[in-house]
This record gives sequence, structure tokens and C-alpha cells, in this order.
Amino acid sequence: FIQGSSDILLAELYAIYKDLLLAKDMSIDELVCYSDSLDCVNLIKDLHVKYHIHVVLIQDIKELLSQTNVSFYHTLREENQCADFFAKLGVSSVADFLTDASPPEGVHDLLRNDTICELSFFVNSFSF
Repeated sequence: FIQGSSDILLAELYAIYKDLLLAKDMSIDELVCYSDSLDCVNLIKDLHVKYHIHVVLIQDIKELLSQTNVSFYHTLREENQCADFFAKLGVSSVADFLTDASPPEGVHDLLRNDTICELSFFVNSFSF
């Protein structure tokens, strides 16, 4: 939730930024990040983003990425059901950012499904 904004790209970038900060605060040195926003992935991976409306936030994300071993990938929404679940949960909240000690009810099956989708993708990518 970003007070006074309906900019979806800003929300996606801000979520990535906050998640990377959380990983840093938790001393997570290696991380694989999947986003179903191809625009975000392209902006973050682009070496020459200078004149974008969210350039400061993009540069902050890039700085965090340079400090850790983070792999950043695009995935389809269908393969990222957990993110979709949390996005819908976030729409109903007025808090800027929430963390939980354990996954909320209803997300365990989605985690399993997302894992199966990713494993299937990697197996199919490397079959001979």
C-alpha cells in the first residue's frame, strides 16, 4: 500500500526494494528473486536507466543487488501464485509494509505449487 498512489509499477518496484532490504536485515546473502512484472525486471537489469520517473528507486534497488548475491528473474503470474496471494492481501491493508513470523493460512499449498512449477521449468530447460 502506497498512500496516495495508484502507480502499479511504483508498487512493484517498492515491494522489490523493501524485500531486498528485509533480506539484507536478515543477513541473507544468497537469494533468488522472481517477479511477474517484466517491466520491473527490465528496468532493474538495464544498465542505462537515467530518465525514468522512478530512477532513484531503481538505483537504490541496483545498489542493494550489488551488495549481495541475488539472482533476479521474470516469471509468469501463473508460476508465482504466492506473490499474487500477497498482492491481494496487501490491497486490503493500509499498512506500508507487513512481516509475519510464519506464512499466513492458505499460502502453504501455493508455496508447494510454485516450487513444483519452478522445478518443472528447470527440468524441462535442461532435458536432453
